[in-house]
Amino acid sequence: MALSIRARIVFSLVTALAVTGVVAAVATYFSAKASFSELFDSELKSTALQIVARHSTDIRSITLVGQSPQQEFLIQIYDAREDKLYQSRNISPIPLPDSEGFSEVTDEQGRPWRVFAVASGARIVQAAQPVQVRKQLATAASLRILQPLVIAFFFLAIAIWFVIVHSLQSLNHAAQEVESRTPSSLDPIPSEGLPREVRSLVLAINALLERLSVSLTAQQRFASDAAHELRTPLAAIKLQGQLLARARTEEDRAKYSERLQQGIARATRLVQQLLTIARLDPEAKKPLSEVDLADLALSVHMDLEPIAEGKSITLTAKTAPVTLMGMPDALRLLITNLTDNALRYTPQGGRIEISVAAEGASARIEVADSGPGIPPEERGRVFERFYRALGTKVSGTGLGLAIVQRIVELHGGSIRIEDGLERADGSGRGARFVVEIPLAPASGLA
Repeated sequence: MALSIRARIVFSLVTALAVTGVVAAVATYFSAKASFSELFDSELKSTALQIVARHSTDIRSITLVGQSPQQEFLIQIYDAREDKLYQSRNISPIPLPDSEGFSEVTDEQGRPWRVFAVASGARIVQAAQPVQVRKQLATAASLRILQPLVIAFFFLAIAIWFVIVHSLQSLNHAAQEVESRTPSSLDPIPSEGLPREVRSLVLAINALLERLSVSLTAQQRFASDAAHELRTPLAAIKLQGQLLARARTEEDRAKYSERLQQGIARATRLVQQLLTIARLDPEAKKPLSEVDLADLALSVHMDLEPIAEGKSITLTAKTAPVTLMGMPDALRLLITNLTDNALRYTPQGGRIEISVAAEGASARIEVADSGPGIPPEERGRVFERFYRALGTKVSGTGLGLAIVQRIVELHGGSIRIEDGLERADGSGRGARFVVEIPLAPASGLA
């Protein structure tokens, strides 16, 4: 089971503090032992030199100022002229040293002693102390020094736990706020008074909630609009079916049957467009491949030329070699929808031109017609779903240009509407759709 952030931070900091404390304690212990050893050596040397300065062998009457009985100091004087040994304590004598200064010797019982020896005429003065006593005294003193560190360690551990718990409380509140939300509750999470790191996370969540809200609203609007748009053709199909069932003459049956087929065709086209735009809506990475736009444009021209000829419309394609990284099926649908839209609005005897060319770091796709054109005030709305310009008698779903815009967005491009080809009667110009798509894949698409 994974540890919480709080547990990880507390464990890491307390572990680091413990390791640091152990290292500091060991260093303090050995440093204190060394310091006390130097202190005891200084006392041994000072005591021996004082005895030498007194020129006396009555060492039992000497008071060792500042030295406690626990230190177990021993003063031993050997007089070579009298061959006598004088001691401050009635214990087994310690061996005489080989030289002056500090050394370590072992008595008859096997106990090691730290000794400072100095010669004065025929006398040898020794100030000694048991090594074991020195170690015990140094250890006891070191432990007394370490006690505050141990107490401080526990207080620091508690303080660390308290600070971390208090600091992460805002994160817990934010988590509880998110957890308490319902799927439809997409209001932003309050971010006032939060720490900078938690506030950054909350702001990122709020940005995600805003995008989800926009997406959910768009999906709800799309579902509502789709249901509304499907209601009309389905109602017409139902009505034509009822009329066909009540028809009494072959002429009426043929008429209502044709209308029924037209209604089914319109409904089928609408469903196909709805499915297409639904597939393009999710914000997911799409597979990209190398696309030859000239070949796509010529292929669309070949597919739609029979329809143009049936309406006495001149359909031409002007292409130059252009290759980019994109989604072939989507780009083909883009050119097809633009051309099909032009075919629907261009009257008989009109003209439509498809052109593809490279322009700098972008590919430029244009579909121009000599139809009625699009007023400047409506050019921004024609890409809305289910929107159709007022006053037109052309049948359609209102989704073709919305699909085109979505494909352009997926490729990181742009689309705009300009004046198109001049009409045959000289009364004005049609519409020109200009699409520009980067030749290199847009960020996030590759």
